[in-house]
Amino acid sequence: MLFIQTIIVTTAVFLNPNVYDGISIVNVQIENPTQLLLLREGGARSLTCFDQAGETPMLLDEASIKQIKKLGIKFNIIETNIDERIRRFDQLREEARNNRLGGWYSDYKTWGEVNIKLQALEDGAPDIATTFIVGQTHEGRDIHGIRISAPGNTEGRKQVLFNGCQHAREWVAVMVPTYAAEHLVEGWSNDPEVQTYLETTEVIIVPIVNPDGYEFTYAPGGDRYWRKNRRNNSGSCEGVDLNRNWDYDWNGGDSTSTSTCSDIYVGPNVFSEPETQAMRDLINTLPNLVSHVDFHSYSQLILEPWASSNNPPPRVNIVKALSSSMSEAIAGVHGETYVAGTGGDLLYLADGVFPDWTTNGGSLSYTIELRPTGSPGFELPPGEIIPTCEESYAAVKAMLQFVNQPLTFSFPNGVPQFADQGSVVEFPMHIESIFDEPIDTNTTTLHVRFGNNGTFATRHISQNLDDSFTVELPTSFCDLEGEYWFSVATQDGLTVRYPAGEEVLRVSIATTARQWNMDQNPNWTMEGQWGWGAPTGGGGSYGNPDPTSGATGNNVLGYNLNGDYQNNLSETYLTTETVDLSDRTNTQLQFKRYLNVEQPVYDHASVSVRAGNGSWSTVWSNQSTIEDDQWQTVAYDISSVADAQPEVQIRWTMGTTDSAWTYSGWNIDDIEILSSGGAGVVGDINCDGVINVTDILLVVGGWGPCNNHCAQDVIPDGTINVLDLLHVIGNW
Repeated sequence: MLFIQTIIVTTAVFLNPNVYDGISIVNVQIENPTQLLLLREGGARSLTCFDQAGETPMLLDEASIKQIKKLGIKFNIIETNIDERIRRFDQLREEARNNRLGGWYSDYKTWGEVNIKLQALEDGAPDIATTFIVGQTHEGRDIHGIRISAPGNTEGRKQVLFNGCQHAREWVAVMVPTYAAEHLVEGWSNDPEVQTYLETTEVIIVPIVNPDGYEFTYAPGGDRYWRKNRRNNSGSCEGVDLNRNWDYDWNGGDSTSTSTCSDIYVGPNVFSEPETQAMRDLINTLPNLVSHVDFHSYSQLILEPWASSNNPPPRVNIVKALSSSMSEAIAGVHGETYVAGTGGDLLYLADGVFPDWTTNGGSLSYTIELRPTGSPGFELPPGEIIPTCEESYAAVKAMLQFVNQPLTFSFPNGVPQFADQGSVVEFPMHIESIFDEPIDTNTTTLHVRFGNNGTFATRHISQNLDDSFTVELPTSFCDLEGEYWFSVATQDGLTVRYPAGEEVLRVSIATTARQWNMDQNPNWTMEGQWGWGAPTGGGGSYGNPDPTSGATGNNVLGYNLNGDYQNNLSETYLTTETVDLSDRTNTQLQFKRYLNVEQPVYDHASVSVRAGNGSWSTVWSNQSTIEDDQWQTVAYDISSVADAQPEVQIRWTMGTTDSAWTYSGWNIDDIEILSSGGAGVVGDINCDGVINVTDILLVVGGWGPCNNHCAQDVIPDGTINVLDLLHVIGNW
């Protein structure tokens, strides 16, 4: 209790704007929600959007630091002179403005500057862009928005909402939606993809939901780290956290507070704030709102609903398919990883947040936490504004593409990259309607061909009893890469293709470069408690215990074959011998996995690859808690590092781990490095590398129905006929 009282007494300085004497930025090692609650109740100010586990930067004074030492909470001080930190950041901003690299986006912009920008967008394209006032704030500022859609009657169009800056200090979350608005307006004249979206969709963008708080972070005598709005709470502690004021599990106790001095103060009642009231009233005028993104910073996350519970949201497969699409779109721009998952998976729960309210209203809604992943936090250098905007705009377009298709396809086990020659690969597929449009399951079709030219065969895909589909994908008998895609029609007659456009999926014929089945000890480099042998079924303090045998045979490679991994574990490695892949292309690592590990804010497991003495490249790491209760086959593309390299090594890592929960860790069996087979020749039936009369005679000799899969079925539709014969002749 002494700890709480001490912090309450000493944190009044936090409320004195721009007076940071004696205050440090401290990375506090949060290990459980109880510690976080204790710190919050003591008045510590977190410098993250979502308070989280792991290292969480906080503003603390000397007395508070002494108290967390007494409680045994780990920490490290990362900044003692906050005023100097802010001065350095302001200098970067001034240099960026003077250099003008990035134009308008060379530096962060105030509320007034953003409003001028929105008005300029309308003035330049009044046929598609209309600015409007959402409402007013406590201090009488206007909340500005812009509507963007193709000319004409918008009444029946889908509506998508993007907003930023519920939290005042998150400056890059203002720049991103403004950038999206500008590029959607520009795209109407020069981007056919955007033109298509705007003909069917009305996009509503509100860059600054919290103008009062945002201006306070810039103002002389203001506070750069101010989070809330500027409600007068009739005392020394002003403001309400707008993203805890929404009417969904309001004041539920998860990342909330009823203390006016708290940065997560929920307000006197639900929708007490004019800013949340204005956004609520706006949304109530959007009868066709189908999706929503609330931009924040920082952490590089795409947070799915629910924020307030670990319950699955409505249309969970669709929610995850869209978050995956946005994450992939972001990664495709600058290679940045934005991990997708729920707040419960990746952070802590939070109640009364905006996207939960819009999710409850029926839209596909997300929080996107922008750059960076950690330090420098809210002081994201101006040079990173444009890259952050560019990758975020890719996510915006991914959302618009997603909601403008009636169906979504998902593959629980992924799609195959490799297959055995002449095999039929089975894998599950789900097709779901995004907007409750009935699917004509009789039209579900696989389109497949061998090689990269010629006719695609069509094969019907039957629905299973559980509404899933099992794809039966035939592969080439002669080392040809397969290309395939799917189609299905709605009952209204609209045909949907996956992948969209003219993209195809590909499957290569696998050859094994190296394999290890663990019947014998490979005698690789093993650190710490990595070992070879029979697992004992031990461990499982959390998650599941180790298996009692390998996936095949008795033995595995694993971390602590007798139980759980340790607390406070450093990165500890299992490293293979050097493998020669100099004559291999399209390489892939495949192995059987039985893994239990806590979510990555606490504990870590990963797989890496390197060539020669180069740096290790991570090909996989746990993005959430993993609790395997049976052996899983996993495969990872290592071609960018390993192809045509004479000295390749693979490394499995256990750690780092925190000082709380322990799991049973890695168990690994049946490791293979696969690569593509030969080039193959389209129409070569007997795989001799040439097409001649022999191949024609083989087709004629097999004329008629093909039982499952036949080499003579060159166009793999299940029947050997004139089409196959003509294909062979055409490739003579």
